[in-house]
Amino acid sequence: MVAQSSCVRLEPAVSGSSFVPARRAWLVLEDGATFGGVRIGAEGDAGGEVVFTTSMTGYQEVMSDPSYRGQIVVMAYPLIGNYGFTPAHWEAGGPHVAGLIVREASAVASHYLSHEPLDHFLHTHAVVGLAQVDTRALVRHLRVHGLKRGVIAETPGQPAQAQAAALPAISDQDLVAQVSRTSIEVLAGSGPRIVVIDCGVKNGIISALLRRECEVVLMPFTATADDVRTVAPDGVLVSNGPGDPAVLTNVIGTVRALLHHYPVMGVCLGHQLLALACGGRTHKMKFGHRGSNQPVIESGSNRVMITTQNHGFAVDPDVPEALEITHRNLNDGTVEGLRHTTQPAFSVQFHPEGRPGPGDADPLYDQFLGTIRQVSGA
Repeated sequence: MVAQSSCVRLEPAVSGSSFVPARRAWLVLEDGATFGGVRIGAEGDAGGEVVFTTSMTGYQEVMSDPSYRGQIVVMAYPLIGNYGFTPAHWEAGGPHVAGLIVREASAVASHYLSHEPLDHFLHTHAVVGLAQVDTRALVRHLRVHGLKRGVIAETPGQPAQAQAAALPAISDQDLVAQVSRTSIEVLAGSGPRIVVIDCGVKNGIISALLRRECEVVLMPFTATADDVRTVAPDGVLVSNGPGDPAVLTNVIGTVRALLHHYPVMGVCLGHQLLALACGGRTHKMKFGHRGSNQPVIESGSNRVMITTQNHGFAVDPDVPEALEITHRNLNDGTVEGLRHTTQPAFSVQFHPEGRPGPGDADPLYDQFLGTIRQVSGA
């Protein structure tokens, strides 16, 4: 009997005494580029903007990060699924990715906390996946030609390419509305009361505040400045989330109105929304920053942090006078942090809490709470 491989393969695999045929499928991009592989997870087609992350671990956090809504995620690291899945690592109530592309999909989950292997997880949560793809060639294509819309389809060719080209652009979708909560939720704590404007907040951000004994008030992205004032917070955090920040005109107006009343911290999408609220501009990046190994340098101190990031839009470096740049990406010089020059507000493009990734920037939450104490005189 041929030994079963721990990775999904293109050729038929042996299972017991019978052959299990490989389920062939293709990723077809809107420009016609085609990458073959083997199906994992749910049946059917899937479509979305095809992006890649360089994270070596944390695939469960990636798949459950609301910021990936509407996107097919390519894992650049070649082996995915080897330590399985556990409820402790959810960043939301379930997966948000439109699909998953990997090189090798481990059939064995080797970790004592694992509850299920990759393929079972994808089936359970109806996520369409593709394994045995030449992800190195795919990532190179996206880096050279920019991010593309794509579909995971049963057959390659012009119909699949047309299907990909017909998908709505990220900027034409109301993605935040799909991931934000619809009602207020209060998480008790003995410390400062922090309103989190939920544009697709990760559990890691909430946990970072709760570890610091904050009372966390989670509010929908539709909350107005008056709604926020009603709960009398000590500070406001504008969360991460998916899509184009420029389409969130109501949230931009809310942030603008709150700046003169409360300390404000923006994370990821919240960073972009703070810039727009102050008169700045944003633009879509060629292929974005996604991964847990992004180097960021802090102005003045020249301190370098390795950070976790997930964004496809960036703040234009020509910022208005009300803002100053505090952090830049060491790879491409893009704006990674801002501080308001007259109000107690700042923002970062990266995720201080990691999840997954290093904790180099975690003290920024302490900085936020320090600003709150300074403003309140406590």
